[in-house]
Amino acid sequence: MESSKYVPCFYCSEYIKIAQDYPVNFASKDVTSFTPRCFLHWEYECSKCGELTHFNGISWCSSCKEFTCLRCVEEKMEKEKFLIYDYYYKIPCQKCGEYNPALDFAEYEGSHPYQIGDLKPEEDIVMWMPIYKNQIKPQEFPHKAWGSERILSLGKAPKHPRLESLDNYTPKSVWDDLASRWISPETEGEYHHTHIILPNLYNMLDVQRDEKILDVACGEGTVVRHLAKLGAKVTGIDISKMIDRAIERENKEKLGIQLMKLNAEELMNEFKSGFFDKVACNMALMDIEDYKTTIKNIAYVLKEKGIFVFSITHPAYAWPASTAMRIPIGSRRNEDRVRILLNYFDERPALIYYWDVPGLHFQRPISAYINELVKNNFEILEMREPKASEELVERYPRKAYLDNDIFAEFLLIKAKKKSKL
Repeated sequence: MESSKYVPCFYCSEYIKIAQDYPVNFASKDVTSFTPRCFLHWEYECSKCGELTHFNGISWCSSCKEFTCLRCVEEKMEKEKFLIYDYYYKIPCQKCGEYNPALDFAEYEGSHPYQIGDLKPEEDIVMWMPIYKNQIKPQEFPHKAWGSERILSLGKAPKHPRLESLDNYTPKSVWDDLASRWISPETEGEYHHTHIILPNLYNMLDVQRDEKILDVACGEGTVVRHLAKLGAKVTGIDISKMIDRAIERENKEKLGIQLMKLNAEELMNEFKSGFFDKVACNMALMDIEDYKTTIKNIAYVLKEKGIFVFSITHPAYAWPASTAMRIPIGSRRNEDRVRILLNYFDERPALIYYWDVPGLHFQRPISAYINELVKNNFEILEMREPKASEELVERYPRKAYLDNDIFAEFLLIKAKKKSKL
């Protein structure tokens, strides 16, 4: 205990913030880690398998005088807010089958074996006796002491707040604000578009001369200019001021591109059914609020057997479903960058900050896009999750190594509109 006499237990330190009468014991376990722990909040040996188990995954049966861990039985989860938690496990005794709470909740309700005298701790600790539970401070969840929240707090990971409504933001308003700052993907320094996204998008489109191609949410026009130079008859639409930059460029270069400030939801009003041979939508569908109407309209303006190719940030691995941080803080080594999955199924819109200006992103699971394509008579031909090549890793090691070479940050889908029966 001498080496740890000045190190408080992580759990005790968090509990006292909520229960003012909670005693803070010194840590004797994992003293040099991010979560030093006292003997009480350490591990307990299961009476059946003999494995040491974290105190929140093992229960005590006062009738059988037995510990039972989660490995040996089928637990139940009880939703209840207590201390820094919003649930606990009920674990059946491996002998009698009676359900008992895991030791974190047992301590809270006063049934911990050290509180009721069934066992005596092998180290000096002060036990909390929860007689004033009505004085415990209410907590917000997820609590900052939870694993993901605690880890995120260690680094300067970007936060992407979720929105309950779009009263203050719309896709048009945020992209209008970003228009003057956006860097053209044609710039060599724009790594992801130049080397990961666009080569795959162009390959999947497989453009032929004189094909009529629509670029939905064309932005400042990178894709439409490339397609026009390949001989396609290109139309680009966008709702924001981004298209003003594309129009300005087209007025100078005169590539024959038709550019229109138009909402994707209005395609049916502007174009005839089956007008286009192919439709592209590059890195935009995840920023469009009504993606269902957009896909429906794309199906309408696309001819039978026509091709639709779109790219999006990967729903599972990119913001806001996941985020990245560095441990140690400030390290620039790639192996110190850690990715954390936050909530893949949270479909509330999120603000994604570019510089100090927010962009608006609509998180959706992959199945949402696939199901909507199928619903609108599309057949999936190909999906790509681009991986950085060895050449890219060698050329851009800080951006590609242990990054795009080990996880997919983007998703591309190619679909064909089926013929009517």
